[in-house]
Order: sequence, then C-alpha cells, then structure tokens
Amino acid sequence: MAAVEAESAPLTLESLPTDPLLLILSFLDYRDLINCCYVSRRLSQLSSHDPLWRRHCKKYWLISEEEKTQKNQCWKSLFIDTYSDVGRYIDHFAAIKKAWDDLKKYLEPRCPRMVLSLKGFGIMMMLAL
Repeated sequence: MAAVEAESAPLTLESLPTDPLLLILSFLDYRDLINCCYVSRRLSQLSSHDPLWRRHCKKYWLISEEEKTQKNQCWKSLFIDTYSDVGRYIDHFAAIKKAWDDLKKYLEPRCPRMVLSLKGFGIMMMLAL
C-alpha cells in the first residue's frame, strides 16, 4: 500500500535528489545558470553551488585556484565580479589573457626589463577592455 502511495505522489522539483540536479546544472552556460536563480529557491541554492562556477571562471577568465585563494572569494563571486568589469569581452578575454601570460612567460627570463615596461601597457590594455 505504501509503495502505491509513493508512486502516485506528484513529482516536484523539491522532491528530486540534489546530485542529479547538480549534474544537469553542470551542462548549463553561465547565462542559464544565472537565470536558474530566479526559478525557485531550490534552483537558486543549487545554481550557486561553487563547483558549477569554477568551470566558468576557468573557461572564460582563466582564473586559477591560486588566484581564487588570493582573492578569498567563492567561484560565483569571482565570476560575477570579473563579468562586471570585463563581461562585454567574455568571448575574447581568455585568448587575450593567455597571449599576455605567454608573452610575459617568454620575456621574463630573457628580458625582465621589457616585462616591467610592458606591465603598464598590459594594465592599460586590460582596463581598456
């Protein structure tokens, strides 16, 4: 009798287990993940799950674990803060940052003075973005 009642109980978002929902959310883009915050309290809570935002921070902003530790913020906050600064360049930011980091890595052992002179240029370039 209890099994029949359990089968006939309506299936709601609140009754679904957390792990499968987190797995589904892990396939969403950052825009959809933000929109999930407005659907229900449960989805808002789940869409704020830090590992979901880690992937987006690494993909779009190339933020490392070390940078996260230095800033002492959760992944979602890091994503939103960076997006508020340079979000309009989200499609190009990772490529530009990688090129800048590669140039710096190449020049540091060969010509450290040039890196110092370019740092000001790099900061201006990032601010112009």
